[in-house]
Amino acid sequence: MQVVFWGTRGSIPVSGPKYTEFGGNTPCLQIKLASTTDTMIIDSGSGIRELGLQLARTADLHSRAVHLFLTHAHWDHIQGFPFFVPSYIPTFSLDIYCTKDAKAILQNQMRPPFFPVTLDAMLAKRGFHLLSSDKGVPLGEATVRNIPLPHPQESTAFRIDEHGHSVVFATDTEHHAEGINETLAEFARDADVLIYDAQYTSEEYKAGKQGWGHSTYMEAIKLARTANVGRLVLYSHDPGHDDEMLLAIENAAKREMPGLVAARDGMVIDL
Repeated sequence: MQVVFWGTRGSIPVSGPKYTEFGGNTPCLQIKLASTTDTMIIDSGSGIRELGLQLARTADLHSRAVHLFLTHAHWDHIQGFPFFVPSYIPTFSLDIYCTKDAKAILQNQMRPPFFPVTLDAMLAKRGFHLLSSDKGVPLGEATVRNIPLPHPQESTAFRIDEHGHSVVFATDTEHHAEGINETLAEFARDADVLIYDAQYTSEEYKAGKQGWGHSTYMEAIKLARTANVGRLVLYSHDPGHDDEMLLAIENAAKREMPGLVAARDGMVIDL
């Protein structure tokens, strides 16, 4: 299994010389499975545009079947979808999985006056699948499971297990005021990689971000220790955090947990 980060920023894309190391695309994660050449994607933020271009260029090297899992419908997690090139190519298939009505969500995004073409302009064979937390989705020899996360209008955490390896993607989410989210900790138990929402510093969170649906790197560390994960990846960087600040956050977090890393656009993790 391989994890490729195409977008790691929360809220809104950013660009410019202050964002070159960590990147500025909003959430998009590609999971390359060992047991199938189908493509698995989590979220369709602005990062999915570049991923789609690559999939179109390399169409003969994979099955052309794309499985897109959406955590929720907030704009930063779906704004790149209309620019996903494979969805316009008839030889591709696109299956979309969400705990909400993904078809209605994406149709509403791609209609006047918000966008010039509708969902019907996408010529790939499409399927929409409503997820439930009591049933996993098989992809090749992998299984994708989900649980709800505390976030305005609710988000979804995904866990991918294949051949003894596991990745948990848990964004957007706010930590519990009374302590660890035990449901999430159990969901992430012994995972090789935990990718977790660390949008705010503790100081920012205490200064008025409570209830906004995001967490901090210190809470990420507490959760990772409780769940006994192999490696923690800090994710959903605030658009106001430039490279200098994210490096400072990463270094401070590493003093607490040396093996962690702050996600960067283009980063690859092999399992």
